[in-house]
Amino acid sequence: MAPARQSKSALEPTRVREIGEAALRVFARSGVDGAPMQAIADEAGLAKGTLYLYFESRLDLVDRLAQEAFAELKGATAEALGAEGTALSRLEAAVRRHVEFFERRRDLFRLFLAVAHPGPGPERSARISRSCNPLYGSYLDLLAAFLAEGQARGELAPFPPERMARFVAEGLAGLMLRRLGETEPPPVEEDVRLVVGLLTAGIASRRDP
Repeated sequence: MAPARQSKSALEPTRVREIGEAALRVFARSGVDGAPMQAIADEAGLAKGTLYLYFESRLDLVDRLAQEAFAELKGATAEALGAEGTALSRLEAAVRRHVEFFERRRDLFRLFLAVAHPGPGPERSARISRSCNPLYGSYLDLLAAFLAEGQARGELAPFPPERMARFVAEGLAGLMLRRLGETEPPPVEEDVRLVVGLLTAGIASRRDP
């Protein structure tokens, strides 16, 4: 008879963390969609059946990792946006936190993309729609609320805050995708200035006609 599934509260934290780290390594090599549970089990040095004692499915594992990653990213962003200073200085700090987060945890970026932009396969299942997409949505909501507050104070231009939040987040995702593909990316501060400069000054030349 198969052993009873352990409750989530009874899971050994060290083993769960090891499985998560193994999964991220597999995701980095194969992508989130192309990572079967057998590959994750092999990477973690476990039997596939043992892995299922900890996670019901690959989607369950993705959900858990995404919850933790977005909680950390959202916490760092919220701290930067809630600090003292002007709206622009706080936005710059949030952009810096975002870039630094993925510079430090490059292994999480494929997971971030899979959650923010689920593909046409099983990632578009009802379960992913319920669990993962709201994680990204809560991050966008945080940015939108900050932008709306800055607009109310007259510090930011009155663009639709929800669309502006997505513009910022998608721009940062594209920038990070580029950085991760570069052998020698520019310094973090250089790309932070690029993003903030485009947001605040646009791309039009300021020279007189």
